[in-house]
Amino acid sequence: MGVATARPIGPFDVGGAIEVEYDAAGGPDFFGDPTTPESDAAGGGKKQDFANNVSIYWTPATNAHAIGGSIRDKWRGAGSEGGTLKYPVTDEGQTSKPGRFQHFQGGSIYWSVGSGTHVVSGVIRDKYSAVGWESSPLGFPIADENKTGSTATHEQLFEGGAIYSTQKTGTHIVWGAIRDEWVRNGAENGRYGYPSGDEYDYQGGKAQDFQGGKIVWKPDGQ
Repeated sequence: MGVATARPIGPFDVGGAIEVEYDAAGGPDFFGDPTTPESDAAGGGKKQDFANNVSIYWTPATNAHAIGGSIRDKWRGAGSEGGTLKYPVTDEGQTSKPGRFQHFQGGSIYWSVGSGTHVVSGVIRDKYSAVGWESSPLGFPIADENKTGSTATHEQLFEGGAIYSTQKTGTHIVWGAIRDEWVRNGAENGRYGYPSGDEYDYQGGKAQDFQGGKIVWKPDGQ
């Protein structure tokens, strides 16, 4: 697992790549003493828990990463390394706005005081990444992904809009004044249906195409 030699810390030894991560990520001040010995995890990995509500997980493919707090709680609620998120591929990090994130083999988890802790994965995560994560007008996710109508239709709400994905229409963002108008007309269950493209510049304003037509926004006075 690594080049470090195991050493006793509190009641248990900490060694290998887990020890390297333990030292690099903050040592005893950050982790506290181990509360379990190193043990096997799913898919040939290793794990160890520590007193300060933090764990370290390791695999040959991902290396060792610390995971703790509300992000660890959310991850464990989703099945830990045996769930769809699988193993962490980064340590927890600071977001561009006040908040935290961590990336996994199968998705990401984002947290902020105002939005809570939510998973973003699959094509919705790809779209979220493409527009700049939480730095975009979408901001932080405020709910987990929801399947609407059928398993082929997905939606996720964010502070500044939503991402919708269907097999027929693809994956698109709806935000701002166009989303407000769309929601007033019943959102995906109304006359417009799902978005079939992203917002674009149109005659001095913005427009977006939907299954049932186009919504146009123009600045006041135009």
